[in-house]
Order: sequence, then C-alpha cells, then structure tokens
Amino acid sequence: SDKVNMFIDLGTNGEMAIGNSKKIMVTSTAAGPAFEGGRISCGTGSVDGAVCGVDLKSGKLKTINDKPPVGICGTGIIELLSEMKDKHIIDETGLLLDKYFDKGYPLTDKITFTQNDIRQVQMAKSAIKAGIEVLAKSYGINLCDIDTVYLAGGFGYGLSVEKACNMGILPSAFLGKTKTIGNSSLGGCVKYVCQNDGKQRIEHIKNIASEISLGNNELFEKLYIEYMNF
Repeated sequence: SDKVNMFIDLGTNGEMAIGNSKKIMVTSTAAGPAFEGGRISCGTGSVDGAVCGVDLKSGKLKTINDKPPVGICGTGIIELLSEMKDKHIIDETGLLLDKYFDKGYPLTDKITFTQNDIRQVQMAKSAIKAGIEVLAKSYGINLCDIDTVYLAGGFGYGLSVEKACNMGILPSAFLGKTKTIGNSSLGGCVKYVCQNDGKQRIEHIKNIASEISLGNNELFEKLYIEYMNF
C-alpha cells in the first residue's frame, strides 16, 4: 500500500511496525507476558473457558466458546481494567479500592484480579503505548494520519478497541481504524510457503525496513513513566 499503516503484536515482546510499500520502520517493546495471561494470578491463554469479555454493569462475563470460566485471558484483562476504571474500582494510579486491596477484585468464586495483576498490566500497557508513539514520531507521522492499524496476537475473540483505548494501551487516535488479525506469525508463514512470490516479498520487506531501538531512547523512557497511569 502507498498509505502508511501500523502493525502491533500485543505479546511478550510487543513487536510493531509502521510504513508502506516504500519504507518500513520496526521496533519491539519489553511488554512482558501479561496480555498472554502470564504473571497474572488467574491468567490463562486464549483457551476454552477463558474470560474474554467483561461487563460489570450487567455482571456478565463472556468466555471463549461459552465454556465455564477457567481464568482470564488478554482480551478479558483489557476489558476488565477498562470497566474497573469507569466504575472507580481503581483510581488513575491503578490502586484498588480498600475493600479489594488485600484479596483482589472477584470476577467469580475462583477468579480474582489482584493489585499485583494490575501493576503487571500497567507496565505492559505503558510499554506498548510509548512504543507506538515513539515509532510514529521516528517515522515522521502523526498518529491520526495512520490509515489502518493491524492488531495481532491472541485477540481473535472480539477485542473491544474502545475499551483498549479507554484503559490506555492504544491511543484514542486509533478508534475506528483498527483491525484484529489473530495469529499473524502463522498467517505470514502460510503466505510465504504458499505464494509464488513469497520469497521476493520477504526480501523487499528486508530491504526497505529499518529498526528503531528503544533501549536508550529518552522519549520512550519519558512516555513509559507518563503512560503508567490509567
């Protein structure tokens, strides 16, 4: 495409890219495994029974394949924190109400979301959002001018982009232009093997792509701290 698009993989390494057919810039952020259920007390991957949708007003939980809840996965974590923010169960710093501080917020009799869980997500979401902003700035484009945002990772069960923006993992400029694409790594491998021009396309990407390191990036460090809050 001649239009500038962005790709974001919401996983442990937070890989992301921005560009078009002529120029691509890539980076990765050390987001940690929170959005894949790692280091979350009742976290799980996108398996049957994983809580993937949360509506605290109605008290309804959505689980993958409508199975009994076994834990909470990435989409559920994002929706839960957005709801907790709106219901003032957490404040802007991520602090739980006193009555939930010690034992966590109960989703079911066996699934709770603890203060430590919230801290794990805060570090992950601030790394992702800061990485997005630094990558766009390095490319020389405003977030609002990006045409389409492709969101990869284990989020194939109806991630609410509105709630992702509300809880602070994605900038509000991405509302209305984000598409979830599931397991893009596997999809890319299939295209590489099955398409006649797969090797040529890979070589083209390699030739026009350059990497931005966030390790000692002052702007990233500044934004990482700034975006820790909800």
